[in-house]
Amino acid sequence: MKLSTALSLIIAISASSPAFAQSGNMKDMSATSPAPAQSMNMRNMDMKNMGMLMGDNKNIAKMGQAATPNMQTHTATGVVMASDTSKGTVTIAHGPVASLKWPAMTMTFTVKDKTFFDKLVVGNKASIEFLQQGADYVVAAVK
Repeated sequence: MKLSTALSLIIAISASSPAFAQSGNMKDMSATSPAPAQSMNMRNMDMKNMGMLMGDNKNIAKMGQAATPNMQTHTATGVVMASDTSKGTVTIAHGPVASLKWPAMTMTFTVKDKTFFDKLVVGNKASIEFLQQGADYVVAAVK
């Protein structure tokens, strides 16, 4: 993609920002809208990340590989409500997650390391460290 095309897109989106700001509360726009802290700020985006915005699959793959070691982990403590080793998931009723500004909730996490299921027993309390990988929240450690 040409640099001029990417810059034109940035300018167009930046110019439309005041219109969006005046459109009122967009919080209810979509159930999958990113949290305010995760929303995209086009003015601060560097050009190497434009590939992801523009659908450049090569850059997306590179960004995914580079981002993995730097991904932020979060901590949650709660009670294991369900465990499905065949699907590789665990459902935990956990307390608030301050790093994500989440309230207490019950949610399902992906468990990549099958040995974690030894500690994720239904009915027991567990403290987990997890990170976001795409749309999934993945258990990285169990304490």
